[in-house]
Amino acid sequence: MDTNVIFWSGLFVSCLINSVMLFQFIEERYERVYNNSKALYYIIKIMACIVMFTINLVDYPFVKLASWILMFSIIIIKFYYNGTKKILNQVFEILVLILVLSICETVGIVILEFIFSKSELHNIRPDMRISLKTTFSSLVMLFFYYTVIIKLWREDKPIKFTASQYFVHTIITVYSLANLAVIVSVISKLTNDNERFLLLINMGCIVFADFYFLYFVKFVEENNQLKMKLQLLEQQSALQYEYYASQEKKYNESVKILHDINKHIKMIEDLYEAREEEKALSYTREILRLLEPLAPREYTNHPILNILLDDKKECASNHNIEFALEVGNVDLKFMEPMEITTIFGNLLDNAIEACNKVSQNRFIEMKIDTFHDFVAIHIENSSEEIEKWAHGKPVSKKGNNHGIGLINVENVIKKYNGNMMLQAEQGTFSCDIIFNS
Repeated sequence: MDTNVIFWSGLFVSCLINSVMLFQFIEERYERVYNNSKALYYIIKIMACIVMFTINLVDYPFVKLASWILMFSIIIIKFYYNGTKKILNQVFEILVLILVLSICETVGIVILEFIFSKSELHNIRPDMRISLKTTFSSLVMLFFYYTVIIKLWREDKPIKFTASQYFVHTIITVYSLANLAVIVSVISKLTNDNERFLLLINMGCIVFADFYFLYFVKFVEENNQLKMKLQLLEQQSALQYEYYASQEKKYNESVKILHDINKHIKMIEDLYEAREEEKALSYTREILRLLEPLAPREYTNHPILNILLDDKKECASNHNIEFALEVGNVDLKFMEPMEITTIFGNLLDNAIEACNKVSQNRFIEMKIDTFHDFVAIHIENSSEEIEKWAHGKPVSKKGNNHGIGLINVENVIKKYNGNMMLQAEQGTFSCDIIFNS
């Protein structure tokens, strides 16, 4: 088989993988300038891959690296934008990414050379040796990109791996290494061009299979994150619906009182004119009692939290749960409404749900206060015995879709450099949170 064909094939696979990863990175972080022209961007991607392939034919690493950086810098400047970042920052990001990917490729080649040295494989044909280096370095680059770079290089906080994601990545790694081990063991024994051609196809399939599986794992991970955000938004919508429903109820009650306000005033005047001061005072107190639920309660200086606490206290009362609330001189105006809902809505919903599983002594105690520059929250409630814990959190008996609320709470707390500690003992469950204000 022609050595040039083997060399060009391996080089093309490497350029294609590099090109796809770079464009993935760019399109996940930036917007297209010409959003209505999909064909234009397909052409740009194809041309970029061809140019990269042509540049890589030149055996000058510095020239290749500089050409890549120049080409993708021009592509970003002309065809992509980000409203929150300057052009120079965008160019710097792609420059750093290309350098990092180049380092990954170099590390892969060094590792493979070390394997060759330790295995004493010196009689491998140069073209097959180059193809094997290209394959192995591409695999190292793929794994590093999908397992490290895209997780650390995020606009928001890095995503933690779940146990299933660790398992999938391990399986992919073992699969790839096993295939490469077989290839390394037989590559020096091949004499037939057809066999070399089949081996070349196998190496290409390994790279593309790993690329597909790693991208699929990334897609599943992002899908799970979107599901969590959707559930949080649904919770927020439910809270808003409950609030407007309660406001409508209060409005209807106030309309009834206001409708008869003249009669009530006339009755009080008549009682005073008739020297019935005690009855007039009692009547006035009754009117105040009717008006009291309609007045908004100010527990804190955050209106959304006041609404939420009022709603949860009423919900607890409807479920025969004693709700004790103690609020100190705490300023929560720095928090977004969604963050308030996430923390207090989730924790109080969990507390009410736990109390409903207990037949007697249903209670919720909640304290919010400040300690130096920190906000401290303590929630304690009656609870049945928790059978299983994982990563410091109770495991829900309702399945995988439950327990997401606590993860969302933890994510908000981490934004403010805080911590959450959960404990359970003798029929009570407590949650202590402290975060920077």
